Amino acid sequence: MTMGWKAAQKLIQNWKILRGDNVMIIRGKDRGETGIIKCVIRSQNRVIVEGKILVKKHIKQGQGQEGGILTVEALLHVSNVQVLDPVTHWPKRYSHGSCVGEDL
Repeated sequence: MTMGWKAAQKLIQNWKILRGDNVMIIRGKDRGETGIIKCVIRSQNRVIVEGKILVKKHIKQGQGQEGGILTVEALLHVSNVQVLDPVTHWPKRYSHGSCVGEDL
């Protein structure tokens, strides 16, 4: 998938969210739920949270594959999730190099 030049300018350079992190979803239909990051797509600023944001995908029947309706996990913009603190289990907001109110 190609991006316009405006979208390419807004790519996040310093990622604080990595695969395997425990996060809370702060926007969307699964707001307030927690999950583990399954996949990070840095070129689109998006993540996939395991078992959350499920959508139906219609697959057309083709040679050697069966068609039907599948339930898959959708992409979620990285700004819509926050990393959970492992001690307090509350979401943290990160600034450059440190957590707000705490030193890393």
